[in-house]
Amino acid sequence: MDKKMVVGESTTTSSLPSTSIVKGSQQFKITRYSLLNGIGSGKYLASDTLSVGGHDWAIYCYPDGQNDDDNAAYVSLFIVLVSEASKDVTALFELALLDQSGNEKHKLHSQFQTIPQSGPYTLKCCGSKWGFKRFIKKTDLEASKFLKDDCLYVNCRVGVVSNCREGLD
Repeated sequence: MDKKMVVGESTTTSSLPSTSIVKGSQQFKITRYSLLNGIGSGKYLASDTLSVGGHDWAIYCYPDGQNDDDNAAYVSLFIVLVSEASKDVTALFELALLDQSGNEKHKLHSQFQTIPQSGPYTLKCCGSKWGFKRFIKKTDLEASKFLKDDCLYVNCRVGVVSNCREGLD
């Protein structure tokens, strides 16, 4: 004897998460670099503010390093969240020293090129940062094509990640 099972119709609504990334970039020109040698570890130059994804960001360059650990042997570079955040901020970052010889051999650290291995990164509050306390050895920088006419160019990209939910019928 065959039995049939009758199932009533039902409608379900589901949502799939999608990710949106708002991107922005900025170039920071540091002039008279040689005069910054010896300013002391922990002292930095800050770029103008860059607004991306409802948050303000700045590049911090520490010519003698972020702290005393390395005896001022490295230049430290960071992207810093400089605005207050009501919740955690998830973002992707890129920092680059620009090759001024025209050969496009930039020194690049990018989360955009290595997703998902190294990004995105979550910042918790104003003053949180992403970057490198040992971005480049000072002796390497001073012998490189990154410095020209005593100027250094730092480029940064920020991509603020937000999750959007869209209902599907």
